Amino acid sequence: MNSRWTLWINAVVSMGLSVAIGSGCAHAPLRSPQGSRRVSYGPYMRGLMLERSAHLSDALDAYRQALEHDEDSPFLHVRVGATQVKLGQTHQALKSFQRALSLDPSDPDALRWMAMLLTSQGQIDEAIRLYERLSGQEPADRFVLSTLADLYVLQGRLDDAVKMYTRLIDLEGPSQQLYFNLGVLYGRLGQFPNAIEHLSRAMELVPDSVEVRVALGLTYELAGQLSQAAAHYEEAIRLDPLNNRLYHHAARVAANQQDVPKAIRHYEMVLDIDPNDLEAIVGLVRLWMAEAQYVEAQHVLAAKLNSLGQLPELYLLLGLVYREADIPLEALRAFERASELRDDAPQAHFYLGAQLERLERNEEARWELRRAIELDPNHADALNYLGYMDADDGVNLREAKVLIERALALDPDNGAYLDSLGWVFYRLGQVSDAIRHLERASRLVDDDATVFDHLGQAYFAQGEAARAEIAWRKAIELDPDFEDVKRRLEQLMQRQVTVP
Repeated sequence: MNSRWTLWINAVVSMGLSVAIGSGCAHAPLRSPQGSRRVSYGPYMRGLMLERSAHLSDALDAYRQALEHDEDSPFLHVRVGATQVKLGQTHQALKSFQRALSLDPSDPDALRWMAMLLTSQGQIDEAIRLYERLSGQEPADRFVLSTLADLYVLQGRLDDAVKMYTRLIDLEGPSQQLYFNLGVLYGRLGQFPNAIEHLSRAMELVPDSVEVRVALGLTYELAGQLSQAAAHYEEAIRLDPLNNRLYHHAARVAANQQDVPKAIRHYEMVLDIDPNDLEAIVGLVRLWMAEAQYVEAQHVLAAKLNSLGQLPELYLLLGLVYREADIPLEALRAFERASELRDDAPQAHFYLGAQLERLERNEEARWELRRAIELDPNHADALNYLGYMDADDGVNLREAKVLIERALALDPDNGAYLDSLGWVFYRLGQVSDAIRHLERASRLVDDDATVFDHLGQAYFAQGEAARAEIAWRKAIELDPDFEDVKRRLEQLMQRQVTVP
């Protein structure tokens, strides 16, 4: 659900109470106390005039005087409660509405006021129950249906929200907003054909709606139809050329289409509109890195460091550029600068620790990784990295296993983490457990030579030479320069020749 949609829902829900306060009760005309004692009518009318002239305390006194003569009138209890709401006396108002419902459980005004009051207090389940009762009594009440739809969305009951919006469309006929809301809901449910159908209907009604174009773009993107997504983003840009978020969407799709030049142009347009847009800087630098254009990436970051100042995020990016360009000491200096600028940034310590490990400064690396975990106990990458380092070095194996298991608890299907856990089991001598995790890792990350090397070593330790050979040959296929695996495979071949 996009932010605008979220804000719309919250606004409707929060406005419900104020709408009722302003009008006496939504869609409910003020009525005289039918069947009440005649003597109560005078105080009631006086209270009504005082309420309308904003003399609320005096109005409340008048309504209470009317109640003294007709204490079994649900209507008067509702008027007392409504005035109490306006005075901020919500607890007393709730009691007044409860009293009205005890006298007449189907009183629509009492149900409506109480439902809105409960909504404002965050008692959504109870509010929904009351609105559902109202919907049963007044099936064509648009306010009730719309509010129910909003509350269902807040509760995650998206199928029920879809039903409400469908009923509203049946009642009101074609509506851009209703088709839009329904399309977004279908999108959240993963029902992309239905989402596209309803969003397209919204677009037919308001062809120049940027909001609808973006929603269609996002839906096509999620459905994997990137060409259609790109077309809607481009049209949205035509309609609102100074909206930098639109260029972000278009750049993302272009990158996923492997159209790097177009993605770069879109990010450059963002930076023309807002030179300080950090997300666009990150996107642009990552594209240059993907193209191995490290000098271009460095130029972008140097210019931004000069214009924006010493931002730690920019130094982190610069460190990544130097790391990928295989300039390790410059990468180290950039990561060190990032951590100096933001000592409380776990990501800075993580990248610094990883770079120190690459430079074989392992104790310093461990300190930085522990610092990252101290700052963010749920930093899965740092947990895994430290655990794998210890497993690979054959030290602190029990602690390493705990660290990696914590990482996997946060990301259970991460193939790299499964490889780490398999490797620590291997180091602990639990070869069967190692094989189980390494086989799963090899299915999840089938392009990582190290995973297949680990799997081959585990098979070999289990006495399964044939399977070890297959795993190691796969590792060499993925990385022809993997010398350690070549040596192991050569030793295996020699062993097979010498064994009679």
